[in-house]
Amino acid sequence: MSPRLILMLAGLASVLALAAGLYWKGRHDDAVRERPKTEAALAKAAVAGLEAQGAQDTAQRVEVVVRQRDAASGVVAQLMPQALKSEDANAPLDPARAARLRDADRQLCVAAPSLAGCAPSGNAR
Repeated sequence: MSPRLILMLAGLASVLALAAGLYWKGRHDDAVRERPKTEAALAKAAVAGLEAQGAQDTAQRVEVVVRQRDAASGVVAQLMPQALKSEDANAPLDPARAARLRDADRQLCVAAPSLAGCAPSGNAR
């Protein structure tokens, strides 16, 4: 090989190495510049995932409450006519039984103050 060919190949290799270095430097700089955007997008995706999970959990809880309400309404619908037609429907309650019922109402209001008929302080009416 002649020195001129070796010199040309070395120059070509230098130019290619310089071009590759500039290319990788540019990619690295772009990656550094885009990192905050990428991290923000990942954070938004995480928040969106948590919000979606929360929405699913809420929907499941609402479904359970609706099912419980419907079941309770069904039981009340069955028992109300029976209670109104009962032979002792108009008879006064035994005082001990009335006290037990008031105590049960108080306990329900303590356990779930948002129930209808519960006073704001958590006591039964």
